[in-house]
Amino acid sequence: MTLQEALVTYSRVNLTETNDWYQWSINPKLLPTGVILPEGSYYLQNVALKQQLSALYSSANTQVKIEITKYYISKWGGIKRNSEEKIRSYALDAPALLITKGTQGIPSWSKALCIRCPKDYAIYDARVALSLNCLQIVEEVYHPILFPLLTGQNKRINEGSRIVRQYATQHGWQLVQEQSFYQKYNKILSAAANLLVVNIYTLEMLLFAKTPELLHRALSER
Repeated sequence: MTLQEALVTYSRVNLTETNDWYQWSINPKLLPTGVILPEGSYYLQNVALKQQLSALYSSANTQVKIEITKYYISKWGGIKRNSEEKIRSYALDAPALLITKGTQGIPSWSKALCIRCPKDYAIYDARVALSLNCLQIVEEVYHPILFPLLTGQNKRINEGSRIVRQYATQHGWQLVQEQSFYQKYNKILSAAANLLVVNIYTLEMLLFAKTPELLHRALSER
């Protein structure tokens, strides 16, 4: 089984009409002007937020693009350590230039790309990274690939990343290239999403939400 096949298999079990497994709440008081959230699950609200921010970004001037990007990274995403210069770069630099940064700042700049073009770019952060690697253990993917594991704000996730990294090293997993793994990640999500007739952000949101479950299963089966 390939990683793409594993992701499709796992998604078919977990995706539902409401996708209530996604529990990232949005503070309505911090929403940018013009954004209106629908009633419904956190999943539906976060999808609506992505779509509306993307539409606003596509027709915005430079300053508004920066403001939209800053909102999504710092207020929605909770990453507050970026300088104004970095936010400007993430908001305006060409995607190819941002991708060459590899893991440097990827939890932030992948959010920026997700807003620019949510159908082509997905968020890559500590939880998603851990889930990608755990899924390969759980589904017994052949020729597993170690995607970069990131340090986040959650101690359990960081400890899980340490254990999975050690496991992958002991079992001789192939390492992805620093400058190309993000494209590979999006390619896998895109191919799986096409088979499932969903958007890539749905699969990214699933990986994000299911990290504790996947980590538990991976540690149980290793």
